[in-house]
Amino acid sequence: MSKLQGTYVNDNIGAKLVIAQANDSNGQITSASISYNGHNYPATGHYHFKNSTGPTTVTVPTGLDDDAGYVALTLTSDSQEFKRLKSFGGLANFDAETIGLGGAFNRQ
Repeated sequence: MSKLQGTYVNDNIGAKLVIAQANDSNGQITSASISYNGHNYPATGHYHFKNSTGPTTVTVPTGLDDDAGYVALTLTSDSQEFKRLKSFGGLANFDAETIGLGGAFNRQ
């Protein structure tokens, strides 16, 4: 079990990130979800520790909702306690819109 697993909320944009399964040995996020604007995006992703040990970590989860489109986040944490994930990302929907998503996701 990775310390990255958990529930994170971004109050600035009303989004939630849940990382249910993550593996530190290969950096895979195999079960996650990103919730935003009334839609839930089942997600997977990858993360990597700086110099393979940290403490800085970068993470990229992506999700798809067949009715709404894709969402992708780039996240970074300066410690492996993962209390706060700084983020920037975006959503591309089937209305041909792109929406920027940013701010901090805080562990709940």
